[in-house]
Amino acid sequence: MHNRHTYHTRVGWWYWLLCFLTLGFCAKGSWPWEASFLQWALTIYLFSLTHLTRYVVEGVNLTVFYGFFLKKTIPVSSITSIQPTHNVLSSPALSLRRLSIRYNKYDEILVSPEEPEAFVAALKAVNPKILTQKG
Repeated sequence: MHNRHTYHTRVGWWYWLLCFLTLGFCAKGSWPWEASFLQWALTIYLFSLTHLTRYVVEGVNLTVFYGFFLKKTIPVSSITSIQPTHNVLSSPALSLRRLSIRYNKYDEILVSPEEPEAFVAALKAVNPKILTQKG
């Protein structure tokens, strides 16, 4: 049986601001019903990401869940380095306090686990060759 470690995303203040701004626009209620429906759907989706975005280290894989339908599985053996970053590129990370995970030859994914030290330790337990940088 494999150990399974789940790390939820850290949520930055800017993301909460975005969620509550969209909620405020929904509460305004002066939109046509089609636009109002889309606004409510966006608001519900944004709030749901705070619970659905997570990073699971299970066995030899890291699986990144983002939203209802998006999932990416990365073999931990393919991870070459992990380093802190504040990169603002779109990613499955709801905080700007992120980790850049480089894997394969040219691939990269940005994540923002609530417990970055424990997350990195879980990955290094599977692949001790991962290079890390304190930041």
